[in-house]
Amino acid sequence: MLPQLRLAMINSDAKSRPPLADRDGIRTELYDLRFRNLARTPYDHMFTELATVAAVEAATSAGCDAAYIDSFGDYGIERARSSVAIPVLGAGEASLAAAAQVSERFSIVTVWPRSMAYLYEDRLAACAGGERCAAVHFVSDEEELDRVGTASGVKARMLRSEDGLVDLITEHCLRAVEQDDCGAILLGCTCMAPIADRIAALVPVPVLEPSSIGQEAAFDLLGEQPSRPPAASVTSRSGLATAFIDAYLAAKGVNFEAADECDVCLVPQQ
Repeated sequence: MLPQLRLAMINSDAKSRPPLADRDGIRTELYDLRFRNLARTPYDHMFTELATVAAVEAATSAGCDAAYIDSFGDYGIERARSSVAIPVLGAGEASLAAAAQVSERFSIVTVWPRSMAYLYEDRLAACAGGERCAAVHFVSDEEELDRVGTASGVKARMLRSEDGLVDLITEHCLRAVEQDDCGAILLGCTCMAPIADRIAALVPVPVLEPSSIGQEAAFDLLGEQPSRPPAASVTSRSGLATAFIDAYLAAKGVNFEAADECDVCLVPQQ
């Protein structure tokens, strides 16, 4: 009997469970991040990356065989890859590659406002398949960022599968199909998973959900692991991200939780 492989799902989206059931021989384990912080600007993004890399380091120390970052932003993915010797995959890179396979032109529809365009610009420039993206469509207004983590926030509304929100996102998807002449829609946040099937039923082109795509790609990566070349050498300072998080939590300097009650991109302290 082959040993069971362990996939660490870095739970940026605060899911209660992974989107997919495990394949035979693979066990997915959720790894939550240790402080809350919404990457609403490139500066904030730096701290989101730090928390993500620390979670990957924790998964590696626990003996996981691969890490999957469940975020379209692929927070800290290159930093994590240079810190640990296990394979690291992100939802953004996996779903962009998948969208490019589905259609020569696809569009992204995200629940976030236009001020977060920098996240999408980064992923489109860095990932294979990004050159086939026709446009990124932003559903929310800027005030949505102030509602993050509240009952009236967009994630809570998606978890409730509110008809008005589903209609609004579907409207943006239909507009993207018409305006961009695209053959697929890629949802621009892993937090959109709860309503993906409803939207797909109303849109005439394939609607791709990045959280499931990313986990599926991670399964594939683990399946290929015996034939994969050894990981590149890692930094001599591996574990430093974890040490920084430990120091912050011990000192309780900046109150991230008060600054951003965000259960979309990061989760509460453990």
